[in-house]
Amino acid sequence: MKNMKYYVQAGVGLLLAFVIMVYRGLFSKPELSDKVMAIGDGFTVVAVLYLGFGAIMWVSTMGFFDIFAYAAKKAAHAIVPGVIQDDVGRYYEYKVEKETKRKGFLENFTLKLGAIFLVLSVVFLIIWYQVV
Repeated sequence: MKNMKYYVQAGVGLLLAFVIMVYRGLFSKPELSDKVMAIGDGFTVVAVLYLGFGAIMWVSTMGFFDIFAYAAKKAAHAIVPGVIQDDVGRYYEYKVEKETKRKGFLENFTLKLGAIFLVLSVVFLIIWYQVV
């Protein structure tokens, strides 16, 4: 049950790739080269999405987005001062507190899955060049 999130993420990627393949004409175009191109396009789009989200998740573990969270909390307090508490303090203290709570970059299955989809798309690109 621990690895269920990995299976779900891979399943969603495959489902999205299949939807893109169908949209690009996997079953409607008679040419083999068009079908191979549709399969490659499906894997490419999913690879770009997963690599992009994986890179954002990786960067977020380094504290890059801390300044934006701090600014949003300060702005929310400035807009609605009575309702939202200003318990953030100065940015340096906020950053130090976030660093102590941060787990770091342990593993990022999204990046790995995006790399797998990218390899699949390159394989189908090579096949497409052989068919055409």
